[in-house]
Amino acid sequence: MNGDQDEGRDMTEADQAPETSQKLPEMSFMDHLTELRKRLFYSILAIVVTGVGCFIFAKEMIDFLIHPALLLNPPIHLQVLKVQGMFIVQVLVAFVGGLILSIPVLVYQIWAFVKPGLYRKERKWVGLLIVITFFCFIAGAAMAYYLMLPLALRFFMNISQPYSVSPIIAIDYYIRFVLMLMLSVGVVFELPVLSFVLAKMGVLHAAFMKKSRKYALIFIFILAAILTPPDPFTQLMMAVPLIIVYEISITIVRLSEKSST
Repeated sequence: MNGDQDEGRDMTEADQAPETSQKLPEMSFMDHLTELRKRLFYSILAIVVTGVGCFIFAKEMIDFLIHPALLLNPPIHLQVLKVQGMFIVQVLVAFVGGLILSIPVLVYQIWAFVKPGLYRKERKWVGLLIVITFFCFIAGAAMAYYLMLPLALRFFMNISQPYSVSPIIAIDYYIRFVLMLMLSVGVVFELPVLSFVLAKMGVLHAAFMKKSRKYALIFIFILAAILTPPDPFTQLMMAVPLIIVYEISITIVRLSEKSST
C-alpha cells in the first residue's frame, strides 16, 4: 500500500518537474548535417517555385516598381542599355519576389532545424512567429515603397536640375536600387521578431535596450538623414517609424521576460 503511494508520489513529482530538466534528444554531427541539407533543399525549392510564379507576372511587378518614377515631374526616363537587360531585370524581380513570398517557408525550415534543441513551451511560438515575421517584412517593404522611395527619388532627381541634365537611368540600376531599399527596410522591421527570439534565449534584456536607447536614436536619425532630403520635416517623418519599431521591440522583450518568470 505504502509502496503504491510512494510510486504515485514519484510520478506526480516527475510530471510537475520543470520542463528545463527534461533531456533533449541528442543528435550526431552527421544527423545535424543531414537535417541541415534537407532544410536547405526545402528552402531552395520554395524560392525556386515562388520565383517561377513571380517570373510569370514579372511584367506586372516591374510596372509596379517603376510607377513611382513616372509620378515625378518631370518623370524619370528608363532605358535598356544591354541586349539582355530586360531579361536580367525580370530574373532579378522574380528572384526577390520569390524570396519574399517564401519567407514563411524559410522561417519554418529554420524552426524545424532547431526544433530538436527546443523545449515544448518554446515550440508553441512557431505559428505566431511565422506570421509576424512575414507581416513585419511586408510592412517595412511597403513603407520603403510608398514613403521612402518617392522622397529619395525626388531628392536625387532635384540634384540634377541645376546642371540641366535629363534624368535618364538604366532600368536595371533603377530596379536594383528600389529592390535593395525595400529589402533593407524590410529587414530593419524584423527587429521586433529578432528581439523576441533573443529575449527567449536570454541574450537580450529590456533593461539593456532602454539603457542603449540614446545610441539607437542617434543611429536612427543618421539613417533617416541618409535616406531622406536634408530638411527636418522629412527626416522626422522617416525616423519616427524606426523609433516606433525600436520601442515596440523593447515592449516585446519586456513582455517576454515577464512570461518567462
